[in-house]
Amino acid sequence: MKFANILLEGKKDNLIDKYKDTETFSDVPDLLEKLIDGDPSATKKYAEWMIKQMINLGDRLTHSIADNVNLFIELIENFHKTSSSITPEDIDYAASLSTLVNPEKIKSGPKDIYKYDSIWGLQAVLSAISKRKIQKEKEAEAKKDVEKIYEDNRFLILRPFSHNASCYYGANTKWCTTTKDDSRYFDQYSKEGSLFYIIDKQSSDNIWGKMALFVRDNGNIEVYDQKDSIRSLDVLLQRFEPLSEVIKKLVKGDDDYEKLKSIKEGKISPSRQKLSAPYFDSMDQEFVYLSFSDVAEYLSLFSELHGEYELQDVEYAIDTPYGYDGVFYDSYNFDDDIEDGYPLNALNQDHLKKLRKIFNLTGSDLFKCFNATKPIANKETLKKFIEKGNDLQDYYDLYQIQINSNCESKIGKFLKNFDSDFYDSFLYAYSTAEDESMKEGVKQSLTSDLCEVYEEIGIIKDSDRCFDEYKISIDNLLNIYESDLESLSGYTLDQLLKEVVSSNDVSFPRDPRELAYEVGDADTFEYHFNDDMDRALDNLIEKLEDSDDYADLDEYKRIYTFISNKYGFGERIPVETTDGDVSIIFKSVNPENNKIDFELSRRGNNYGFKKGRAKLSTIQQLMSNYQLFDPFED
Repeated sequence: MKFANILLEGKKDNLIDKYKDTETFSDVPDLLEKLIDGDPSATKKYAEWMIKQMINLGDRLTHSIADNVNLFIELIENFHKTSSSITPEDIDYAASLSTLVNPEKIKSGPKDIYKYDSIWGLQAVLSAISKRKIQKEKEAEAKKDVEKIYEDNRFLILRPFSHNASCYYGANTKWCTTTKDDSRYFDQYSKEGSLFYIIDKQSSDNIWGKMALFVRDNGNIEVYDQKDSIRSLDVLLQRFEPLSEVIKKLVKGDDDYEKLKSIKEGKISPSRQKLSAPYFDSMDQEFVYLSFSDVAEYLSLFSELHGEYELQDVEYAIDTPYGYDGVFYDSYNFDDDIEDGYPLNALNQDHLKKLRKIFNLTGSDLFKCFNATKPIANKETLKKFIEKGNDLQDYYDLYQIQINSNCESKIGKFLKNFDSDFYDSFLYAYSTAEDESMKEGVKQSLTSDLCEVYEEIGIIKDSDRCFDEYKISIDNLLNIYESDLESLSGYTLDQLLKEVVSSNDVSFPRDPRELAYEVGDADTFEYHFNDDMDRALDNLIEKLEDSDDYADLDEYKRIYTFISNKYGFGERIPVETTDGDVSIIFKSVNPENNKIDFELSRRGNNYGFKKGRAKLSTIQQLMSNYQLFDPFED
């Protein structure tokens, strides 16, 4: 055993012998030994001080000696590590927090444990050192998150960029931006403008020592004293009169050109700057980043060239707001379209086969308007087809049905006048599908045209989404400003970009309604049309097959075929009269009674118009003997 260890063991034994019989340790000698062993110093220089402090605690019934042994050891270990760095400022700060600290005595030998009157005085000093360390760390962190606008021996003007910095420099104020553990107010103010703190470092006034200046992005000014009462700008300028010119400049604000120029020259940090545009997001040494909140904000750059309603039409075509009832296809056009047979082009093979069946059921000669192209097949092909579990009829269902081009108008007119329920269902299915198809087609076309439309002036898409994140280089912006510095230097970023879009005549798309008939989306049309059209055709077939809705289906077919062949539905037919100015239009045959709905009109000076319903024989008599029962006679 080394001689030093022998001495320590001897010191330990002496301390145990000296204090083992005291009231504090008489029945817990192991805790006395633990306390001595807990001295971290090489010479056990703290041990006897700790023992005496433990004894001085008094009645053991009022405290746990075991817990206090652990506490004493923890405090002594902390003191042993920090004693060499204790400063007079630490001691003064501790004395301001606790009356158990004797500052003058401790300052005479801060590393000497016997300068500390009690364990609790030692604890107060160590606690003060810890608090000061945390405060210094917070101060150092806060100083990183501010821009110092001005500072001399007395005054400080700064702009905080974090809630921590705001709380540190706004200490002892009632400002909501300094609310502890709640950054919402600071974040909101930072988002809406520029916040500055003006501080008199030599003042202890709790009203005028600090003042806050908030310059909103829209130019409005707010001033607050230390108690968070609203004050005028004049009061701020008067209170901090030596800084009035600096404050006026803050109120006016550096224009965007000067900020960009200073960033390019490395004079200010780009990450903490804001430019005057609602869609400005951030910037670095190379780029200004833009984040448009919606299509309307993206299109706002066109506002110098195009009116509010013109921009809104394009916006709504791309991003339709909830509840907006915009229509591209007018259902009133369907009457004309069906007479031309145009909607028949939308029918798929299933629809055409069902329509062909309908003409077969009605006995109409229009059945002959359908061509069926049989697929090429031989016995081997048919055999394999059936072996796969298919029925032979399934094979014939593969026939390709087509309508002869010269029949489309005839079929359209037939469908228009044949069954009103079917016609209404066809109109609804087609109109809805055509409108939705146009909307989707217009949306895709406009999005494609506009997504990167600003690229020609240097605004580049910076994400996969259109109308969202973009960027433009600082060099590009400076070149634009400096191309006409006298006129443009005072422009905000928003004003500058609108001016560039206007002066460069950036391409703007055609009116969405003009575009609609050229860009329909086929998939969207089929999605909205096919099922509804299937139901309409199925219902009509069921009605024809059951014949419940027809008083006499054969008679209905006879009358319908006769009128269709001799006169045509929807055609204006002259009626023989003395003056030749009367005409009749056959509208439809009512299946419930096989009477004909018609319209009778007279032109000329004695203009008249009547609707009627009558049997075919009655109408034939009317047409051949009109003068016998002129419906226009008084």
